[in-house]
Amino acid sequence: MAGNRPSTSPTAFLWPALFLALALVPDQQIFRYKLLALEAGVWVVLARSAASWLLSPKPALMRTPLDWPVLLYGASGVFFYLLSPERGVSRLELDRILFSCAAFFAAAQTWPSLKNQRLALSFFVWSAAAVSVCALREAGRPIAGFGNPIFLAAYLAAAFAAAAGLSASADAPLSAWLHGGAGALLAAGLWSTQSRAAMAGVGFAALLAGLLFLRGRLRFALAAVLACAAALAAWHFRARQWTHALIWRDAVSLWLAHPLLGCGLGRFHVEFPSYASRALQSLWPQKDVIVNFAHNEYLQVLAETGAAGLALFLAVPAAAALWAARSLRLDDPKSRLLAGPVFAAAALLGQAFFSPDLRFGVSSFLVFSFLGGACASSRGSARPLPPRAGRWGCAAALCVFLALWGGLAAQPILAQRRLSRLPSFHVEHSPEMQKLFGEYDGRLKADPRDGDAAEKLAYLYAKERRWDKAIELYELAARLLPGRPGPSNNLGNIYYSLGRREEAIAYWKRSLALAPDQLDAHINLGKALFEAGRLKESAGHLQAVLQRDPQNEKAQILLKKMVE
Repeated sequence: MAGNRPSTSPTAFLWPALFLALALVPDQQIFRYKLLALEAGVWVVLARSAASWLLSPKPALMRTPLDWPVLLYGASGVFFYLLSPERGVSRLELDRILFSCAAFFAAAQTWPSLKNQRLALSFFVWSAAAVSVCALREAGRPIAGFGNPIFLAAYLAAAFAAAAGLSASADAPLSAWLHGGAGALLAAGLWSTQSRAAMAGVGFAALLAGLLFLRGRLRFALAAVLACAAALAAWHFRARQWTHALIWRDAVSLWLAHPLLGCGLGRFHVEFPSYASRALQSLWPQKDVIVNFAHNEYLQVLAETGAAGLALFLAVPAAAALWAARSLRLDDPKSRLLAGPVFAAAALLGQAFFSPDLRFGVSSFLVFSFLGGACASSRGSARPLPPRAGRWGCAAALCVFLALWGGLAAQPILAQRRLSRLPSFHVEHSPEMQKLFGEYDGRLKADPRDGDAAEKLAYLYAKERRWDKAIELYELAARLLPGRPGPSNNLGNIYYSLGRREEAIAYWKRSLALAPDQLDAHINLGKALFEAGRLKESAGHLQAVLQRDPQNEKAQILLKKMVE
């Protein structure tokens, strides 16, 4: 356990609780309750670490061979975020990177002190097996609370590797058989998802395990089995459409345009449409489908952050592979136990060659927490902190990180909550409305050139969805008050409500030409351009909103929807 005495502190219960939340909390677009539960749990683990540095009589910091690569990866996220021309677009990816680093250090600081690591991993495996059983009961490709068959498949693939580690390291036949049975359930659930990427990820992890643990004929036998499995899978999925190669080719074109530092953190979906080939657009029309991801995490990192960003990202799995080769041994039961989470991470990293799954925070959590926990438990060392400066400095730095990252992670759901409480614009006819109609109608009849009365009367008709009269009066107001942006903005709103998007876009652009600082017009134009598949233009308008109002709920939610 490398310097930390096993304990039954509250932290020992947090990891099983996190694994249960991973299985049980449902996923939902925008809110992402599953991810929020994991982020909250990691935040609590790190906060408790900060408190222990202040209160413990002998505070210590667990150090691992992966610390610097992970720290540099996190720092690169901040660096590329600051370089981004549209930080609102980059914010979600920055949150994922910081969460990945937080999960790594949370596991590294606490896993070595767990009294029973097998029990914590068993919670992960058996809760995943229960999810697998639920998946087998669903018709078609299941999602089982994960929102997407691919996300579910990644989770089951990681759990399958962990189950193999638990079975191989069991000190009793019954435990080995029980965890082997869990592995069988997980394999069945994984097959039901029909995820080619997840199955490739499992094969990749198995190949790495063979290279690490097997020798001679056994290694060649495993390679032959995996080759046969790959051939059978290719035959089974032969009828499935495969467009990844087209996306990869065009993603390379995007990278070649920005080879060193990329097009901007998290901005792939904004820049990619300009590089999409005609062949790809014929299959996935830009106005109907958003190509959010490159379907290869390494290629997407390359496109977004260039060769520099990819090198910093690859430093993490490279350092992990070097550590595993030096530390894990087949004749050591503890190594066989830790091999489970290590190869679970490897399965997800292998799946990332064909899938965007690492962009899903849950998968990033599994990769980084498993690497952090396994590495700290095998090769970590507890370094005593200096009595005052060390403990206070480390605790203060961690608290600042938690405050900044916590606020960043909570923004989308807080924005959605605030947005849901906004009152509706439209109203039913009432005596009060009738009184206002009479007042402004009287003013307009008395002076047909009263543009202010025409605009206010049009506003009342719009609130009651009487679109023809509202359009007529707003057009009159626009002629009478040619320098006022409001009538054009509201005409855009009406035409959008009528489903006439291009006319709405034209009016909003006209309004912004008169007054570029209108937040509502920028938001409305951003929304319409997003729906038209013109993501780069859309992101520019939403970024203009966030520059003036960083907490704007509508802009935050629209930017998040682009990658949902």
